[in-house]
Amino acid sequence: MPMTNKGNAAPAETVQSKNARREAEIALAMKEEVERRASAVKNMHRLRALRLSQTPKAQAPIPQAKARRVSKRSA
Repeated sequence: MPMTNKGNAAPAETVQSKNARREAEIALAMKEEVERRASAVKNMHRLRALRLSQTPKAQAPIPQAKARRVSKRSA
């Protein structure tokens, strides 16, 4: 004999409502991920600009070039 839900006040969640709720959760998670990525990129650009402003290119140290050894055969 099957059991019925006559005693419960709230009806069971339908498959459609479960799917709709799951889709809404996925959409929200995707929106939050896009916002997190945009924030990370914005922060990366801000830090890069700050770093560049602290060390101007004209004053940045230039590494010394190593002297190349010349082979006797090629000279």
